[in-house]
Amino acid sequence: MHSSWSDGKDDIPAILSYVASQTDLSVVAITDHDCIQGALEARRLAPRYGLEVIVGEEVSTSRGHLLALFIHEHIPPGFSLSETVRWVHEQGGLAVLAHPFDRLANSPLRRFPHPSLADWLSFDLDGLEALNGAQLDPWALVRARSAAAELGLSLTGGSDAHRKEAVGLAYTLFPGRTAVELKVALREGLSLIGGRRWRWGEYWAWAVQSFEAWMGKRGRRCIMPNQEEENTQGDISCEVTWGVL
Repeated sequence: MHSSWSDGKDDIPAILSYVASQTDLSVVAITDHDCIQGALEARRLAPRYGLEVIVGEEVSTSRGHLLALFIHEHIPPGFSLSETVRWVHEQGGLAVLAHPFDRLANSPLRRFPHPSLADWLSFDLDGLEALNGAQLDPWALVRARSAAAELGLSLTGGSDAHRKEAVGLAYTLFPGRTAVELKVALREGLSLIGGRRWRWGEYWAWAVQSFEAWMGKRGRRCIMPNQEEENTQGDISCEVTWGVL
């Protein structure tokens, strides 16, 4: 899910409050575009809401968006998929390719030549996002599940929420209730997907929000972890990414 640290509408306290009161989720991953401040804030505040937070980042690689999960340091965008995965693994994290067969969002299917089987194996991924709440093309989800089976990769589901009301529409099921147990399940291929894609009204709300965010945030920047934070969060944002998730 995305917070106001990148292209999401809601700040971290609002998201955590919604998750705790309106869903039955026990573990959530904050995966803002190319920055981790929101995820770090969420991890710090999570005990107040009875939740566990996975620090994540949706990294813009040269071949598409990669979900870096269970990390603790920012991973820079713009590098190859294989190199980015290596950096995730060096932090002890897991690398899951977001919306891997989406021709509209930033995925390998947006670029030619499309990956061969050898390419997919060389990426050294841990999982594929087999249910993305914002996915427009239902056949892309079928292809993701088929590819995960062929490549021996774990399945994940994510709401791709840019508004708190979308949190929990799609999710990952696993044996247990803790972040550690989720990590084990993903490594051992024990995860399942559940939930649904967004409905048209939810897409429309996201589109309106994205346009308003784009109009209001042009010219601003996201402060990286190694930069001095001189402003409040309300004055800081990431450049809006138009690709879904």
